[in-house]
Amino acid sequence: MKNLLKTCILMALCLALLLSTCPASAASYGDFAIVTGSGTLNLRQGPGTEFDRLYTAKRNDWVMILGESGNWYQVMVMDNGKVGYMSKNYLSSANESTTGGQTTGVVSNPVATQYLNLRQYPSLSAPVLGIYYNGATFTVLSSVDNWYQVNIYGQTGYFMKNYVTVASPSAQKTAVISAPNSGKTNLRSAPSMTDSTILSQYPNGTKVQVLLEGNKFWRVSVNGKVGYMDKSLLKYSASSATGSTSSGNTGTPAPAQKPATKGYAYVNNPIATQVLNLREQASATSRVIAQYKNGVRFQVISPGEVWTKVYGSATGNVGYMMTKYLTLNGTASTIKTIQNGNTYVNFRSAPSVSASTVYARLYTGTPITVLTPGDQWTQIRYNGQTGYVMTQFLK
Repeated sequence: MKNLLKTCILMALCLALLLSTCPASAASYGDFAIVTGSGTLNLRQGPGTEFDRLYTAKRNDWVMILGESGNWYQVMVMDNGKVGYMSKNYLSSANESTTGGQTTGVVSNPVATQYLNLRQYPSLSAPVLGIYYNGATFTVLSSVDNWYQVNIYGQTGYFMKNYVTVASPSAQKTAVISAPNSGKTNLRSAPSMTDSTILSQYPNGTKVQVLLEGNKFWRVSVNGKVGYMDKSLLKYSASSATGSTSSGNTGTPAPAQKPATKGYAYVNNPIATQVLNLREQASATSRVIAQYKNGVRFQVISPGEVWTKVYGSATGNVGYMMTKYLTLNGTASTIKTIQNGNTYVNFRSAPSVSASTVYARLYTGTPITVLTPGDQWTQIRYNGQTGYVMTQFLK
């Protein structure tokens, strides 16, 4: 694995040099990023949720960007060298954390499980260019009434101010090197102890500007030189503050809150001695979070005829359960309607805009049956046909 890491890093750095004469994008090949806006993130075999899961990374795990395809990055997980694809919406690139004096921001929804729409122009009726979860970072281009014009992962659009937190470049976090011995601390070229080069060394007490906080390593700037340091050797100074300002939000993003729920459900296995799996995703192959016996009550986030997304108020667990092993109360209906202003939503063969066939146009007010709810795409049944629509257009 060590040789694979070295080979991938060398190839990515060479590619980054070749691309240095090209216009800069939000994240360059050979750049590093951390998982944000989600407790875990799947590494998939291809650029889409329909591809098999290869690995599950944790929040703030480091990856190296090798390429991109649509709204997906091809990445290598730094901890183990696994290569696959991750959604751009859940990655915060190191390149975006160094903005050269520009105002930066982070998506900060008051309800952590919800996403924020990136709009084509500053209006709630504007077309949606993408959806982003808490932790996604961006650069502010301008301010228009209750909206910010932003650049996020190379795409320009508008975010509502009430759902983001922005910070001026002067309001950066400062840490101090505090190693347990009197030796010097290494500034490295990559977030890795073994597969990186030492750029410089600094003694205890040296102040560093923190650009991005990942697991094991932080991306920092020391006297204008940017690299990575072992986070266990750094401590925030007493005067360090985010200095964040926004319209409606101040300081750090809001902590995770209880998700919005609609009714409740009870575990109802056909055999009383059996247990029901609470899974991370709506799939029988997804990681099992916990197991529950008959009679355990859950609050329903999104019901479906095949899978139901639930919340356990006693544990705080959020996940999916097979609906046939649940008893739903009357308020948790699987019938929803299309809502997209005065227009329609495409009913697709797969949960993808680019890799799917459009079965039909479903206009506002059309009733559908939810089979499997999802954060971005929902599997539905319409006129006896099974397919997918974007979740944001279901009410």
